[in-house]
Amino acid sequence: MQTNVHANERPSRFLKQRIGAFSEVLTFFASEPKRQVAFLLQIEFWDWEMEGLIFAVESFTARSVAWHMSGRSANDLLATRGLFLTSRSRKRYSSAVQTVKVVAPTGDLTDLVSQWNHLVDRCENLLDPEESHRTRESGGRALENLARYRKQPLHPYAG
Repeated sequence: MQTNVHANERPSRFLKQRIGAFSEVLTFFASEPKRQVAFLLQIEFWDWEMEGLIFAVESFTARSVAWHMSGRSANDLLATRGLFLTSRSRKRYSSAVQTVKVVAPTGDLTDLVSQWNHLVDRCENLLDPEESHRTRESGGRALENLARYRKQPLHPYAG
């Protein structure tokens, strides 16, 4: 997996590990048609997992603000949620000293989205479009394709 970061930045280790582990899962399912059928049987779960990863990367910048605020600002923000720090905690909490800025691994996620879409394409080739069409025409429930599971590239505000 690639990561597009500058010299004074490093990608989030947590997100890189999650993306790497998920990539291994997709590689496993993509390797054989019988595994692709198993993936299709579990697609709602894996789709939910993929959406969670996309959200984690896209929301990283907003969440990283927590590492750059004062104790008073942290207390004020927590107070909007009904949570209040002790005076001692407020005084002890200060911006984290980071010599290297931690960023979202957007390049890795872009690669993962491509890998996901490739697996969805392979699974779609296992489906019988004629049977799906007949089922829909007779009033049954059948997807025309797997388009609803394909993922779009990252949003411009991501990471």
